[in-house]
Amino acid sequence: MSCHVGIDVGGTYTDAVYLEQGQIQRTAKVPTQEENLVETIVNALETLKLPDVSQVNQITVSTTLVTNAILQKRLPPVNLFLFPGNGMSLSALPWPVDYHVFSGEMDFRGREVSPSDPSEWQRLTWKERSESPELVAVVGKFSHRNNLHETQLADYLRKSYPKCQIALGHEWGQANFYRRSLTTYLNLGVTRRYQHFAQQLQTALSGLKIQAPIAILKADGGILPIGKLRPIESIYSGPAASVLAALAQNETSASTIVVDIGGTTTDLGLILSGTPLLSSRGAEIGPYSTLVHSLAVRSIPVGGDSVIEASGQGFEVKNYRLGPAYCLGGKALTPTDAMRYLGLIDYGNRQLAEEALASLCPPDRRDPQYYQQLAGDIIEAVVNRIAEAVDSLKREWQDEPAYKVWEVLHPHEAQTFNTLVSGGGAQGLTKALQKRLGTPVLLGVYPEVSNALGAAMARPTFDCTLHLDTYMKRYHVQETGEQGKWTGSQRPYREVEDFLDQLVQKQAEQYGIQIHDIEKEPFDFFPIVQNYQTVGQIIRGAAHLRPGVIGRVVK
Repeated sequence: MSCHVGIDVGGTYTDAVYLEQGQIQRTAKVPTQEENLVETIVNALETLKLPDVSQVNQITVSTTLVTNAILQKRLPPVNLFLFPGNGMSLSALPWPVDYHVFSGEMDFRGREVSPSDPSEWQRLTWKERSESPELVAVVGKFSHRNNLHETQLADYLRKSYPKCQIALGHEWGQANFYRRSLTTYLNLGVTRRYQHFAQQLQTALSGLKIQAPIAILKADGGILPIGKLRPIESIYSGPAASVLAALAQNETSASTIVVDIGGTTTDLGLILSGTPLLSSRGAEIGPYSTLVHSLAVRSIPVGGDSVIEASGQGFEVKNYRLGPAYCLGGKALTPTDAMRYLGLIDYGNRQLAEEALASLCPPDRRDPQYYQQLAGDIIEAVVNRIAEAVDSLKREWQDEPAYKVWEVLHPHEAQTFNTLVSGGGAQGLTKALQKRLGTPVLLGVYPEVSNALGAAMARPTFDCTLHLDTYMKRYHVQETGEQGKWTGSQRPYREVEDFLDQLVQKQAEQYGIQIHDIEKEPFDFFPIVQNYQTVGQIIRGAAHLRPGVIGRVVK
């Protein structure tokens, strides 16, 4: 029997679902304890009351751990050492962190232009602290083609400072030196916190007699075993879960705008003919640009628990929450109170909702008619914020290369998409959002726990991109940073296909996942010509397992 558990750790609540054979059997919702996410997850599992823990095949967690650590500036100090070479001005880039520059340069094909200078390294001084080892990120401009300078400096540091922890930029094997530097920096900065979380979670689940493997949802909508994930890849797993939940509920060919209205934020995403739209650039988080593969998703700071404060224009929807809605025992007026007063939702105390609305009214206007108008205005303001974000993102999405390709392949499809709304605030805002957007708006299945559903239904994603220079006899793999010597022919065809297949199997084993239905891109061959003769080729080939779900779910 296929039994899956999905858990979504949100900013306000943590949701959980239990599925058997693709059918939701149990759901749970508990408050999120931001300072103790493991205890929160355990509470969610205990509330779920699993009928037989031995039957659970997998537990998938969508967590805000890494996202919050970055946005709340809870990273330990990280030393960023760079080999930028000549030809670029580092000061022209908006570096959100300090860095130190060393000599040594590679060209764009990985050929050494100038060697590194060990005498510069010897001038480094810091006092090692056993309780908090130094963290060092080392990144070269073209290290994804040749990691020699990175490994040379790393070897020196390990000998001179045995306790330091080192991360090398070539392991994020894509071009874009700036993004690769920040990605390496962030991943190292959050690794210790993530590893502590992973160890605690595995221990806690063992205490509950749960032996099922644990997977973490990534920003690209895929999952990886908890011990195999690079921590930074788990940012924006909440918005990704919203998109996957929509995939699990829609027809396979549907095109949908996904709107997940939580207590703190509203997440937005886009599905084109059953395929989630991937961002062509890496994910952005706070002031950091990264190389993390991500769905084209966004979060905006408005939700069911957003604080409503008086202003010169009457009221203002703030970008933060102060606990639950007033009608649920909170301290501030929120959109949830407006929804409860208007009867758009059936939870919470209506009398308390009225008291919250009265607190914003002039003494001479405290009557049911004015409360009705004020509550309606609050709903309209929230819906306008969401609709404006949707309109803005529509324009942004249309510039994505994948969107343009979809337009070419589907010229007959209307550009007006359905909108699928989920989240705790979904039920009370669906009608108003439909009126504002002027398009069909559907309420998702189990909208209050949709992100947990998306996590439970997620499958692994996989990418293996090979870059091969037969003249230099070197290859590298973009996703893992693996580099090596090519021993095959200068103009391979079938040979390079077999080599990519071997890399795919090796990488899948390293990730601890099983892959099926791999999609391969056609190989690109670029001849290298010298003195009117072809002396080699630059070859690119790739294999992918796109984001998707393991099935469809109905209520």
